[in-house]
Amino acid sequence: MHQKNKQKMPCQNPPAVVGIVCEYNPFHRGHARQFELIREKLPEAAIVCVMSGPFTQRGMPAVYAPAERARAALTAGADLVLELPALFAIREAEHFALGGVSILHDLGFVTHISFGCENHEIPLLAEAAQVLEQQDDCFTDRLREALGRGMPFAAAQGWALAQVLGREERETEESLPLSKEALGRIFSAPNNILAISYLRALARLHSPIRPLPVLRVGSYHETSLDPSRGYPSATAVRTALAKENWAEAQAACGYDHRGLPFHPEKSLDLVLLNELRSMSKAQLAALPDCTEGLQNRLYKACREALNREDLLRRLKTRRYTYARLSRLCCHGMLGLTGRMLKENPLPAYVRLLGLRVGQEGLLSLLRQSSLLVVSKAADGPLEEDAYRLDEKAYDLWALGAGEAAGLMYRQGVAVCP
Repeated sequence: MHQKNKQKMPCQNPPAVVGIVCEYNPFHRGHARQFELIREKLPEAAIVCVMSGPFTQRGMPAVYAPAERARAALTAGADLVLELPALFAIREAEHFALGGVSILHDLGFVTHISFGCENHEIPLLAEAAQVLEQQDDCFTDRLREALGRGMPFAAAQGWALAQVLGREERETEESLPLSKEALGRIFSAPNNILAISYLRALARLHSPIRPLPVLRVGSYHETSLDPSRGYPSATAVRTALAKENWAEAQAACGYDHRGLPFHPEKSLDLVLLNELRSMSKAQLAALPDCTEGLQNRLYKACREALNREDLLRRLKTRRYTYARLSRLCCHGMLGLTGRMLKENPLPAYVRLLGLRVGQEGLLSLLRQSSLLVVSKAADGPLEEDAYRLDEKAYDLWALGAGEAAGLMYRQGVAVCP
């Protein structure tokens, strides 16, 4: 465990350090391209990744263990990979981004944050971030109106932002006029939602970290790995891996996955149902984002459903997206409660997953950080709820992948040349 150390080490520090908040589920050529674009703009920059652990933002287990995903990122050019605690990794965009940006900010040496977006209209996205942070009556009234119509939250938020920020003569930096409908589509695009969340987190933390956007190319949920379609989607890669199409996956990712412990998508379905069925309505109501009587639907649905897909289908309404419901179910399986979130508004620690050889300067900066950095799991804050949640996430992931418990403690720091 590394704590703040004021003694300087005689080594050269990188002129710029670019942070990326990511999942890499799994790492593929599109992610490697982001590294290339960063270094086209900042050739000498070091790249620090804050990556989700065993479970992703949508509440699904990652296909590969954090150590393997970190190793892939390091091999492709990342210099340092840290783990985003599960308490923030399995959250909606606002708090997923806040957790990652908070870690980058508290490290004290990150100069930029790079993220994907649908366009380069950062001033426009920054305005949206400001509106979301202020939450004035004009915005909240329109958000309530949209939600009252049964719109999913992301779409309702995008629509409300467009009503507040839309003006007849509004133009982009390329002097293209934007209607309210066009603004709504911009603000509702998945990558833009995260981009706005990163900008909002930077503003909330009064962070000097500068945004370094990368234009996203390709479809979010494209199922084909046809090279003519451009960079692969993670969905397409996971589909190929599930079918053991190793050659296709290797072409899309740049490395061979065979022999790595793999987590099949449905392997925890019965564990999930068992955990949810063991909970009372009051316990379900204590889950984050379980509002408006959703605990009653969940209580009934988990007793009737035979698998995870069936459960989500029974819960789905026009108001609730699959992503929100999937996170809710994952929270129940892991035991994440609203109380934990209130007691841990920001990450208090970060785990070191891997680093590249020759990054002594970066390692020195890491040791001087005010943030608690854990390099050996047994030396972490073992009595903290957030840390125990990480441990449970690892053990559940291991169970689904056919591995023994204690994975978090067996997993060492990946070191790549």
